[in-house]
Amino acid sequence: MYRLRILLLRLWNVFRKQHLEQDLNSELQTHLDLVTDENIRRGMSPAEARHAARREFGGVEQTKELYRDRRGLTWIDGGHQDVRFALRMLFKRPGFTLVAVATLALGIGANTAIFTVVHSVLLQQLPFPKADRLAIVWSIYGNEGRAPASGPELMTIRERSRLFEDLGGIWAQSGALTGEGEPEQIKLGMVTANFLGILGTHPQLGRWFAPGDEGPGSPLVAIISDGLWRRRYGADPHMAGRAVRLNGQPTTILGVMPPGFKIIFPEGSSVPPEMDAFVPFRSSLASDPPDQSYLRVIGRLRDGATIPLAQQEIEMIAAHLRSKFTTLAEPPLNLQVVPLQGDLVRNIRPALLALFGGAGLVLLIACTNVANLLLSRANERTREITLRIAVGAGRGRLIRQLLTESVLLFCCGAVAAISFGWGALHLLLAMQPKEMERLSAIRMDAPVFAFTFAIAIGGGLLFGLAPALGAHRIDLARSLKEARQTGHPASRRHRHVLVTAEVALGFILLVGAGLLLETFAKLMQVNPGFVPENVLTFRVSVPWEKFNNTASAVQFLRALKANLAGLPGVEAAGITSHLPFEDTLPNWYSYFWPAGAPQDQQNTIMADYRAILPGYFKSMGVTFLTGRDFDEHDVEQNLHLAIIDDTVAEQSWPGQPAVGQLLNVENGTRDTVRDNVQVIGVVKHLQYHTLTDQVRGQIYLLYPLAIRTHMAFTLKSKLGAPTLLPLIRREVSSLDKDLPIYHVEFMTEYVQSARRQARFVTLLACVMAGIALLLASTGIYAVTRYSVVQRTGELGIRTALGAQAAQLFGLVVRQSMLPVALGVAIGVVLSLLLTPLLSTLLFGVRPTDAPTYVAGALVLSASALIASFLPARRTMRVDPLAALRYE
Repeated sequence: MYRLRILLLRLWNVFRKQHLEQDLNSELQTHLDLVTDENIRRGMSPAEARHAARREFGGVEQTKELYRDRRGLTWIDGGHQDVRFALRMLFKRPGFTLVAVATLALGIGANTAIFTVVHSVLLQQLPFPKADRLAIVWSIYGNEGRAPASGPELMTIRERSRLFEDLGGIWAQSGALTGEGEPEQIKLGMVTANFLGILGTHPQLGRWFAPGDEGPGSPLVAIISDGLWRRRYGADPHMAGRAVRLNGQPTTILGVMPPGFKIIFPEGSSVPPEMDAFVPFRSSLASDPPDQSYLRVIGRLRDGATIPLAQQEIEMIAAHLRSKFTTLAEPPLNLQVVPLQGDLVRNIRPALLALFGGAGLVLLIACTNVANLLLSRANERTREITLRIAVGAGRGRLIRQLLTESVLLFCCGAVAAISFGWGALHLLLAMQPKEMERLSAIRMDAPVFAFTFAIAIGGGLLFGLAPALGAHRIDLARSLKEARQTGHPASRRHRHVLVTAEVALGFILLVGAGLLLETFAKLMQVNPGFVPENVLTFRVSVPWEKFNNTASAVQFLRALKANLAGLPGVEAAGITSHLPFEDTLPNWYSYFWPAGAPQDQQNTIMADYRAILPGYFKSMGVTFLTGRDFDEHDVEQNLHLAIIDDTVAEQSWPGQPAVGQLLNVENGTRDTVRDNVQVIGVVKHLQYHTLTDQVRGQIYLLYPLAIRTHMAFTLKSKLGAPTLLPLIRREVSSLDKDLPIYHVEFMTEYVQSARRQARFVTLLACVMAGIALLLASTGIYAVTRYSVVQRTGELGIRTALGAQAAQLFGLVVRQSMLPVALGVAIGVVLSLLLTPLLSTLLFGVRPTDAPTYVAGALVLSASALIASFLPARRTMRVDPLAALRYE
């Protein structure tokens, strides 16, 4: 207690320093005056009395220092003095300070921007209560993983699981709002009644769904998003309980979700983050066919339950399902539990970690450059430090002073880095891949600022240590004898080591950026199997509630396609259920096999199924390898025909003609059954999911045999969207005034979206490699220039003894390029060890691609040569007489 009281008193004294100094001066002066008066009474003159009083008292300043040590915290006072002196020194050399701060702003700023993304995407929890307890349950059928679940699967898992508090499912669909204003197509989530409760986000108005709102005979109810509530209904505070027309049916609104609410599901789940409305299932999920898979299942684990334990439990439930339902036994159904957070970032994590590592290398290069500047400056300040030691400064205090200057310099760089990082962050957000769009807002916050200044303080201590320790080893006698300071060989070696290090690090970044640049170039050359230019797409929904039979739906789509094909400037029109690279609606894929295949060859290979009408392949510029396209006669006669891609043809009849063969497929009628269809054509494979992976082959069925609610139109036309859209809306309205169009996009935008992650990673890697090259070149230039200045006398003597200017120029260039050559060699070795970590981000290029390594070495060497050329030219203008006088 006593020590605490003393500590608090000393802390209080820190803030009363001026008052205490006045009291101290007054007290000391009073004491000296009393002694002086006493000496005068003894017969001394006033001057002699004052001198005698001071001799008797001793050192006044030493007494003050002793008192200050006892009354306060010396490290605070000393630190304050160190900071003030460091600021004076930084302002004294503004050129040095600006260069160092700009260098650190680049290095720290790049790390700040990347860490902001990493923190928001990989580290920060999702915006749900206890988000770490949320898990996704995926179905696995044979070799097909990450598949949706069926209703019986969900209900069985919910019934038998003891480690999940609850499980729910969602099926992303689309719906039309009519009756008030213009018809609007909205994103609709069909959910189990408990789905929103599992996420734990309460509505801002109204209530969640109740168990009675789900199942056969339940009322038509919905919960809408905040955006839809404000956009269409003017933020009506009495929205809960209000009736609207959804898909032509009167539906009661139960609640409104809060602003910013998202359904955050992994990419590939076909669940868009911004849902406009949610409606509960009105069917009995437990009575669904067990192999009719469409549900994305999410669950909340109980406290204490872990993913490995939940996986063990879910495997036992999968075994029960296989024994209960024969259709799930072959191919065998398996289930997988994964944390929602980890599954969300599974694709973007390698790219972000690679960029974070690259930013770390940029930071090391920047810090190395600043360390070189500090070493050079410490060498220039040798005489100053020598004099300070000579007049009594402690070496420990000098080290502390130099470290304070270094840390302060790095902190100034951190302040500038926040501005640079803020701008870089906006660049990142402009290019963010789809995986990042699904997550919460990316912003700079307290952890980011803490990270930035932690880097600054740590870097200042680490990279300011060498100059500080160099001051500790100064030879006082030798330094006082020397008239001027020349570069010490040890200091020169240290600078060359630092140059070697930054060249090696820069080479790694150049090679990594080169590999990613080659990958992006390969992606730009990938043929997606269709011609995306001048193809405008949009969607319409043909709800079963309105077109309650196949014939009326087919008639509507054919009439609309014919009208659109007749528009001026439209070269071709088509209809399909799924567009390439679109992930807003669930994919449709199932098994196929040649008709008559033995049992062991069935249910082994899956393909993507697509419902189309004649004209789709022509509008998309798809290449026919053999056979013919569908025609209107096929539609009118409802013939059981199919067109397949070359992948399915090779898998079904390797080395044989596919046209005319029968294929067993899953049709798309309301009662999903298997059917034999005749193959009439083979087209080139289309990249539907990614540009780099051939996920599955494709089977195209005529719409009457493959009914889909949401269909996409593809119009080949050189007219722009502003010209076409009014004409399209007119034609749709002429057939159904309440039917909206939505998802209006050009196919080129879908293709660009498929390249976004590669473009994102490549551009950032190239920016960081460019910064690294700039910093390395600047470092080489600075070291070479400083070396030439320090060696002016030596070069003058060489010139006086007959050395030619070209010889001196070559000498300087050779000596400056030696650490560069060593750095390139080290960089090659490190790159061979590190670039395999980028293999998941590469396409069409190997991590050890020799031309990339050669190009990196040439670019770095050329930059270093140019950086050393400029200061080396100074040697050609050295005047021997001036140099000797300078010496």
